[in-house]
Amino acid sequence: MIAQTEALSAWIGRSETVHDSIYPTPVVALTATLDHPAAPVQQGSTLPPLWHWLYFLPMHQQSEIGADGHAKRGAFLPPVPLPRRMWAGSQFEFRSPIRVGDRVARTSTIDDVSIKEGRTGKLVFVKVRHEVRCNEVIDPALVEFHDIVYLHVSGDPQVDGKTIRLWASDHEGWLTMDATAVLASGEWPSQPFWPRSVFAQ
Repeated sequence: MIAQTEALSAWIGRSETVHDSIYPTPVVALTATLDHPAAPVQQGSTLPPLWHWLYFLPMHQQSEIGADGHAKRGAFLPPVPLPRRMWAGSQFEFRSPIRVGDRVARTSTIDDVSIKEGRTGKLVFVKVRHEVRCNEVIDPALVEFHDIVYLHVSGDPQVDGKTIRLWASDHEGWLTMDATAVLASGEWPSQPFWPRSVFAQ
């Protein structure tokens, strides 16, 4: 474990910067999703807390996406060998407003990597520090610490980009589905209609 900790810790200090603009369409969309009354979004309007998550969306090519739906590890994030990634928490410092119309840059830095033992086995925690700056101002408007945990849990969905394998506990076997068909339909198949031939120990 010591060698693995040292290897993953080599990612501490690694950083990347992405740019975006605080345009109004995501604000309008989330306002509608939350069923708030529709209202014009004026230039200079202040973003509510956490609405910065509407921006800096990842734009990775399909070939760059891993089985967990995120970018493959080993570039910015360390190459943690555990299959399941989960959000473990966040801490925020809201220092100054982010406004509609701002040009923004987010610099993300690997702040810490640690390995622990949990009830389900090994856990790897990665803490990422995000600093959001507006209009090329030196001081960040927002500092966010994002805690990611990687773990292994029996029965994890297994995805290879074309098929999805899910553990069906009531059948005590794996269910294999075509990922493209699921995405095209927008619905999971109803369990009574799953063909028995897809189950195998």
